[in-house]
Amino acid sequence: MKSRIVLAACTGLVALGTLSIGLTGTADAADTAISKEEADGIIFERQNLMLQLEKDAELLGEIAAGIKPADQLAEVTRSIAESAAASKAAFEPRVPGGRSKPEVWSNWADYSQRLDAFERDTRQLAELGAKGDLAGVTGMLGSALPCKECHDVYREPKK
Repeated sequence: MKSRIVLAACTGLVALGTLSIGLTGTADAADTAISKEEADGIIFERQNLMLQLEKDAELLGEIAAGIKPADQLAEVTRSIAESAAASKAAFEPRVPGGRSKPEVWSNWADYSQRLDAFERDTRQLAELGAKGDLAGVTGMLGSALPCKECHDVYREPKK
């Protein structure tokens, strides 16, 4: 199921690839107009991606705490890395909505650097997970999953 959600998010974003060019300001102004349905689809895909990350991070936390068995370590760290890799593309279209603050796009340089670091660090996390290195994964949790720091700046609180 996790792979299907990530795949669906990636597939939707690939299909919208030309749209994201227009929304980031590098194409003609005529290309920037999108329908409400397209905007809703982009937001939906972004939310699904973040929801999957949240579920995977929760499971990884339970594995690290010894609540759940470590037999899912490789799978969950791989899923986190795949979602992290898809995150930047999910936000490249300038489509406000969901719980994303406008600062995501007004401070894109900082936000995209955070996403690049997130992708890099979760890739390392997945490599450790593939080796079954629970201690290594646990040691990287704070740096590889900086969710709170980013959310404090770029995400609206739940209502």
